[in-house]
Amino acid sequence: MSVNYNVNVENARLQVVANAIDAGPSNGFLRLLSGGTIISSFQLARPCGTVAADVLTFSGMSLIDPAAAATGFATSGRVEDSTGTIVISGLAVGGSTSDIVMSPTNFVTAGQVLALLSATITGN
Repeated sequence: MSVNYNVNVENARLQVVANAIDAGPSNGFLRLLSGGTIISSFQLARPCGTVAADVLTFSGMSLIDPAAAATGFATSGRVEDSTGTIVISGLAVGGSTSDIVMSPTNFVTAGQVLALLSATITGN
């Protein structure tokens, strides 16, 4: 059975997440992983986003990784503050029902330019 929160409570929870991403001395990062290896990194805007109506919408899109760090299938993702403290982990990467949707494929080649066109976290 799922739990439902009042939208004001959910917004407050999401704001805590945004504050944690912005907690370090600089911008946070979204990292794509293949197993435990970081294959791509996107530096987030600061502040990382805005919260409204049960959604944290990341700011500053499009975000660019000018050169992917490694080759592999992006299988998971995580969000860190600027010091490397993981705020969110276990994000699924893949098709349209995943947390992180990649198009046309989730295969990344080292040196490839990647663009993050939009990013949100929904409270429910």
